[in-house]
Order: sequence, then C-alpha cells, then structure tokens
Amino acid sequence: MRILLTGADGQLAKEFIKNINPVDLYSFSKEKLDISVEKDVRESIRYVKPDILINCAAYNDVDRAESEFDIASSINSKPLIYFSKYCYEYKTKIIHFSTDYVFDGNKKELYRETDNPNPINNYGRTKLEGEENLKDNYENYIIFRVSWVYGEGKQNFISKLLKWSKNSNKLKISTDEISIPNSTSFIVGAAMKAINNDLTGVMNLVSSNWTSRYNWAKRVIEILKINIEIEEAKQKDFNLPAKRPFFSALNNENIRKTLGIEIKTWDEYLNEFLNRKKEFFYD
Repeated sequence: MRILLTGADGQLAKEFIKNINPVDLYSFSKEKLDISVEKDVRESIRYVKPDILINCAAYNDVDRAESEFDIASSINSKPLIYFSKYCYEYKTKIIHFSTDYVFDGNKKELYRETDNPNPINNYGRTKLEGEENLKDNYENYIIFRVSWVYGEGKQNFISKLLKWSKNSNKLKISTDEISIPNSTSFIVGAAMKAINNDLTGVMNLVSSNWTSRYNWAKRVIEILKINIEIEEAKQKDFNLPAKRPFFSALNNENIRKTLGIEIKTWDEYLNEFLNRKKEFFYD
C-alpha cells in the first residue's frame, strides 16, 4: 500500500502521519510539493505511484481569500484536476477534505450530503470548486466535509483563543456562528475506517451535536482553567472581510450508519483532546 500525502506540515496531515505505517507513506510538505504547480503534481504521483492520495494541503485563511481568490483557487480548486489527471493511470483512491462553508447557513437544521451547496464567501467557493473538479473528472474518491478543525497546530481557533487571552482579560466571541468543532484525531480515525472500507463519494465527517463559537470558547477556557471573561457578540461586531454562515452544522448520520460506528459529541472529543494535550497549548 503506497500512500501519498500532501500538506505534511498541517495539523490534519500530522495526525495522519502518526497513524500510517511509515513504510507505506510518502509525505510532502509545500516545500517539496506545491500542488498548485501541475508539473510538480505529475512528477510526485509518477514517482510514488500511490494506491491512495490523501490531500491535506489547503488554503484556509477565510478572510484573506476575499482578496486572494485566485491564490485560494490555485490551492483549493485547480489541483483536484491535476490529481484526477495523473492518478488515473494508477487507479489511485483520492481522499480530499472540504468544508461546511460550502453552505450558506440558511437551512436552520443539520446539512446533509444531498443538500445543495451555496457558499457565501470566496473560501467556500474555492472549496466547492475543488469538490466539483474532483467529481467531474474522477470516480474513485472520498470527499470529507469537515468543520472547525483543531489539533496540534497554531492556526486553529483554540490556539488563537489562547493567544488572544494572553493579551486581554476579556474577549468577545460570536454567538451567531454555529457549527461543530472536530479534533484531528477523530477525523483521521474515522477517515481511515472509511478508506479501509473502500467507501466512495461525499461524506460529512463531523462529531455529534453543534455549538456556537461563543460556547466553544467558554468550554475551552473552562477545561483549561484560564481566568478570562468571554463576552457575547455578533458576527457584525467584528466587521470581517468574509461572511460566515450563521448555521452550517453537518449531519453525520450517513458515515455513522455506513461504517457502523459511534460518534461522540464535540464536547467529549474536546475534553479528551485538551486533557491529553494541555502542554501543547502552553508552549
């Protein structure tokens, strides 16, 4: 089994690396494989001849994507055409990660895989384009839609929250942005089961229950026993370049029933992660 993994420096990729036999794994950081360059993609795939390609490379700066659409598209969208083109020869299964931001947040209930996407920001648009490029050009793939990912990285909400807490004794967090936090350990564990069961198609990969940014922040502060006040706010109070869906929580029923697995609540996974990784956040 030969596995090619992109975006090796990211928090999701690092979790995959911990869970894959190194004998099988060919992991590439951006410095070794820039997926926006077709020639680099072609050469890497032809070198590895992968049975599985796990694409963890992504442009995730939601606000900067509003002014850098072409750059975001060159990472989130166009490479899926390159992967499809050069993986065909080796019958490679392509594993790709998308987002709840492909939805506009107007449904008011959990989004299913069959709901029609309608992104309201450029980040979501580029991720939806990536989905469509893969679906239009390839058959053997899994697209996992995830949300609010956190792990051993500095570019997730938990790390940012703790950084902000060092410079202030009071933080304002939005109550009207609702989705589902997900640890990389949960995502990778379920994704590997789906891969091993040779699943295909689009699948929501999220923990159970949903919450607001505000309540998520409150739980992080409570678990880590940080003395700081969290105040309620609205998205409009921050005047950010990119709009966020008000409610973009995903329904995990499909993957849960297909794999026959139990999926715990976001709060349970958060407790497990923070109690296991407290030292990481105080580095």
